[in-house]
Amino acid sequence: MSEEIKDPRDLNGDGKVTLEEKIKYAAGKAGEKLSEVADEMKENAKDLYAKAAPKAKEIYSEMKENATELAGKARAEAVNLADKAKDKIEEFKEKKNAKA
Repeated sequence: MSEEIKDPRDLNGDGKVTLEEKIKYAAGKAGEKLSEVADEMKENAKDLYAKAAPKAKEIYSEMKENATELAGKARAEAVNLADKAKDKIEEFKEKKNAKA
């Protein structure tokens, strides 16, 4: 007895492969391939995120530290300028009182 090899494109099993069956079979195969590619892309995205997330956290931490440091410097400079302004005001008052 010889076994007959069934064509996988014969979707209804009638022994004939019609154009419609060929198209449906090709579409099914294309869908499977697209699904594989999508899964691969998803895995690659997870890997990239896993690699990028620690670096992003590190950069965020550095930015936060720099912002705190800059805010401290700005505050110190503002106090310094305010002190200078007070001194100038006092000088102005002294000169005004000396003229009067």
